[in-house]
Amino acid sequence: MDSVETLKQIAKTLNEGERLEEILQAVLESLLETTGLETGWIFIVSAEGTQKLVAQAGLPEGLSHRQCAPLKEGTCYCVNKYKNGELHEPINIMNCKRLKLAKENDWGETNGLARHATIPIKAGVESLGVINVASPEIDEFSLKELELFETVAYQIGATIKRFNAYTEEQKQSFLLGQLGKYLAHQQNSEHEDEYLVTIGDTLQTFFQWKGVWLTFNGWSTFTGERGFYMKTVKLQLEDDVFKLSVFSDQHLTSVDPVLYEVLTHISLQLKQFELKRQQQQLLRREERNRLARDLHDSVNQLLFSLIMHAKGVERKVEDLELKASIGHVHQLGSQALAELKDLTRQLRPEGLESGIAAKVEAYARLIGLDVEVEIDGLKHLGEPLEVCLWRLIQEALNNCQKHAGTNDVLVRIRFASESVIVQISDQGVGFEMDKVQKGMGLLNMKERVQEMNGALDIRSALHKGTTVEIRLPLGRMGGEQR
Repeated sequence: MDSVETLKQIAKTLNEGERLEEILQAVLESLLETTGLETGWIFIVSAEGTQKLVAQAGLPEGLSHRQCAPLKEGTCYCVNKYKNGELHEPINIMNCKRLKLAKENDWGETNGLARHATIPIKAGVESLGVINVASPEIDEFSLKELELFETVAYQIGATIKRFNAYTEEQKQSFLLGQLGKYLAHQQNSEHEDEYLVTIGDTLQTFFQWKGVWLTFNGWSTFTGERGFYMKTVKLQLEDDVFKLSVFSDQHLTSVDPVLYEVLTHISLQLKQFELKRQQQQLLRREERNRLARDLHDSVNQLLFSLIMHAKGVERKVEDLELKASIGHVHQLGSQALAELKDLTRQLRPEGLESGIAAKVEAYARLIGLDVEVEIDGLKHLGEPLEVCLWRLIQEALNNCQKHAGTNDVLVRIRFASESVIVQISDQGVGFEMDKVQKGMGLLNMKERVQEMNGALDIRSALHKGTTVEIRLPLGRMGGEQR
């Protein structure tokens, strides 16, 4: 065996070809040819311990069975030794578990092979895989032959390392290019619901990941399927925790910087949606306050003037029939003024600073209801959620006052870990659910609940009362938890 010639041939082969597996296949064949050996195969083993058959030559039928399944499936003595960190130098002769299984399972001839030499593939101190070589005529390799195999393994290790670095550089360039395209594409996102539904598919399309799993707070979405490799990054923005996991059948060693950029963009996008939602709620609140002021300053004063004028005319008129008509105008004006004041209070609620329970009781007294309030748990509600909850309870109490036929109402407010649940119940006349008319009050309640990503449930039956149940989420979409 001419070691110098063998190494020259191997070095030449290692510098030819574009795909790593093609190069390793050519190197193995060249090694066997120049050394006169019959059989060999190469495993690359990942940092996670995953083994991959990347080259094979001269395999007996027992190992080439079912497209080399005996080499691709299961484990063996040499790989186990490698994974356990016990394979530091070439092992002269090692019994082969795979050849043993091939013989026991009658997968085909082994051509007299039972053992092989095992050589670790290294690049510096980093282990990358193993080379196994064997020949039925050789029971033991010489020290010179083992040194040759070890030198070849170092050459192969340097080539694998170079290819891995090149591949990672190519992957990183691709990912960074796609990152720019992804960020430009997502600038057009305007609707939060559509954004959340499509985010997984969008990431898969741009980055060619097999699966995408995004979670933040209690919300989660998974798109695609799980792959052999998974990479996860986390990000905390104020009180929100975001986590992004991606799956692939290829290594994800260079993906971390891109994942952090993507997750940062997602978190900022969701924050932007939240700020936009809060801005819309503020604008609606300001508009209600403006409307309340206008009603108070204009219509309220006109009605008051009408009532005072009617009073004055009523005192001067002696005709009883005309006097009764003017008195009726006075009565209608007073009723209209009372309803206008009630409407103004609904448009611009005051007193929530004292707590929603106190406000419910005060409003119930105002409209003539006897309300019992029960509260289970205690959490601070952010202003948008508290105002929304108050509006919903207020509408439900108005419906009780108008339609229930009873003054006794029970309001239960219960705080769960992620939501607040309110039940407004009466034992009044009730109604048939399929015959209820969906007026503005009910539609307004549904719209308010939908704005807060909540749920509304109304249960009623004739002569059995009515229960309105409102469930609104706490946290990011609703209030603050303290």
